[in-house]
Amino acid sequence: MKRGQARPPRGEAHSAHRIAASLHPARRAQRVTGQALTAAAMAVLAVTLLLAGCGPADPSLTGVALLPAPGASGHVWRWTAQCPFGPAVRQGCSRAGPVLGFAQLNGDAWNLGGAASAGSVDMSVGSRGIVTIEGRLGRAPPCTARACIAPSAYTWVRGYPNVLYGINQCHASTSPPVSRRLPLPMRVDALPRHLIGVTAYSADTSQVTYDIAYDLWLHPTGTKRPCRSEGTLEIMVWTDYDAQALLPAAMQVGTANIPYAADRVARRGTQAWSVYASNIYTNGRTVPWGGTLWFVLNRADIVGHGVVSVDLHAVLSAASLLLQHNYGWPQLGRHYWLDTVPFGVEFGPAGGNSMGSGPARFSVRIFAYCVDVRRTLPQATCA
Repeated sequence: MKRGQARPPRGEAHSAHRIAASLHPARRAQRVTGQALTAAAMAVLAVTLLLAGCGPADPSLTGVALLPAPGASGHVWRWTAQCPFGPAVRQGCSRAGPVLGFAQLNGDAWNLGGAASAGSVDMSVGSRGIVTIEGRLGRAPPCTARACIAPSAYTWVRGYPNVLYGINQCHASTSPPVSRRLPLPMRVDALPRHLIGVTAYSADTSQVTYDIAYDLWLHPTGTKRPCRSEGTLEIMVWTDYDAQALLPAAMQVGTANIPYAADRVARRGTQAWSVYASNIYTNGRTVPWGGTLWFVLNRADIVGHGVVSVDLHAVLSAASLLLQHNYGWPQLGRHYWLDTVPFGVEFGPAGGNSMGSGPARFSVRIFAYCVDVRRTLPQATCA
């Protein structure tokens, strides 16, 4: 969930729809209630183990490597409520996060309100190219001023700091360059048959509501300057999250089979993913700023740390089936272009309250991130 994608308040009624083909009828999930949960600190894997899972491979087979080069280390970029999209500098705010190779460090604190003195979201690159995202916010209220992108977003999400590949929505001129292996935007039916997102990460979540996710953006034209508009489609793919982050059961529209792998062990993903929808209507229509689908690993299957590979091509295929059969949309393959493939963490105050202003303290380390376009899921790796 990003910039302007308003999430309905918890408890708001939504109608569940039938999902055909490889998707299965919706299962009624229990609503998350109760007191705020403080997520236990996750064990941090040894760097050597994580990097071994994304070890050297034949360069002729590699996809798009997206972690910055180690030479970018030694600097910390900070995003605040006053500088939500470009990191703070001495004289104000930068236009956007730094571009490092094919990647951009993107703080994207789109729904963070309050004063700059409340803290910051920091991103840095270590000596081995490892990206660290740290939330150091004593208070994390939502952005409610008229100038905010979504002053009534009704979501616990305050931002989505990420490593971005592709076109930065509504900020195309600040985007990183694209690789010839995956020259976005690309029409969905022209994408490589094997489109595997590979990441290695760990998280320490002391006081925060969070999810760790891909955030795919698609547009109904091949424009190189996409911006959230009628028909824009956002597809989030959650691989880890805490209980307070879970979407309301009324928004669930089914389950899906999405193959994935954890620590190089392939899993078929049969009904392992719950699918949610918001702001999506019939015949390709959405609200004026677009609509959202979520593919969320079930609680028993989430990956808190380690090497995780997800078949993103299967995600797009399942999304296309859902939209066709439930909402009468045209096929994504022939009518939509993939613009952006970021990976990062959505964060908000502990407790998951849309209007909460409590602290948000967390640390996520991304040891590897690439999009492999040449190999199958069990073989996919970051070279």
